[in-house]
Amino acid sequence: MAEKELDKRVERSRRLLIDALLELMKDRTYNKISVAHIAEQSGVARPTFYLHFHSKDDLLIAYIDEMFEKFYAEIDEYITQRKDADPVIASIMFRQWSDNAVFARLLMQDDIDSLMLSQFKNYVSRVVERFMDAHGIKNRAGLLPYVVDYLAGASFMVITRWVREGFTETPEVMGELYASLVRPGLLAVLLGGYL
Repeated sequence: MAEKELDKRVERSRRLLIDALLELMKDRTYNKISVAHIAEQSGVARPTFYLHFHSKDDLLIAYIDEMFEKFYAEIDEYITQRKDADPVIASIMFRQWSDNAVFARLLMQDDIDSLMLSQFKNYVSRVVERFMDAHGIKNRAGLLPYVVDYLAGASFMVITRWVREGFTETPEVMGELYASLVRPGLLAVLLGGYL
């Protein structure tokens, strides 16, 4: 019982901290927000913040990771069951961004770009590696990091433009466009023995 209570308190503290950061990002640029600001806004003591996170970047990444885990769980069946990398994966990706539109707009601040791109590369790498593992594709040539960089950069730029333009196209339209741009080349590289 005590462990369950502790888990609830930990989750509550983490949620308060994340919500405070997001609220602060509405009024200030990310680089102008300190851990002290987050602690004050959340009502969570700074020592408690540091029990859970090393920095505000860790806090932001934790929230982004939560979003990615939901996305990853939703697309896993598509990744592992088909070699054609179904375009529905791209639609799911864009749907997730539109479902989190307020957060997505906050992430488009210029001072977060490098952090976001770095995380995006991690997510793309995980998806591509899962696809390769599920379909027995080996990275013999060691070229996978180039593939990941290409996909992460292209994906991030397309999503960034879409968010900044106010989600003018539906996630389905964006998913089809993205899949049409990326899928032929990606499948040729993954299934054609380039790696």
